[in-house]
Amino acid sequence: MVRHLVLWKYKEELTEEERNKLGGEAKKKLEALKEIIPGILSLKVITKTLPTGSGNCDLMLDSTFISEEALDFYQNHEEHIKAASFVRSIVGSRICVDYEE
Repeated sequence: MVRHLVLWKYKEELTEEERNKLGGEAKKKLEALKEIIPGILSLKVITKTLPTGSGNCDLMLDSTFISEEALDFYQNHEEHIKAASFVRSIVGSRICVDYEE
């Protein structure tokens, strides 16, 4: 199994209202991919972080794939490319890590 974790920080200029609305849209678009793209074991988007101030990211994708090949297929799938394009339009930075379990 392969884990694919992505953390994003919203663009600075977004208001709290915009962050809530657009984050919800990102969650919906990304989580829908689980039913569309084969090889995804789990996929969850976190949009609500704790208000403690200890975190430095706003959104997180936590996903698991059956193999490295399945992750590669996902990343190049046209529906993922569309969802990723939307996410890029609302975020200013991205951090990603992939690892085998």
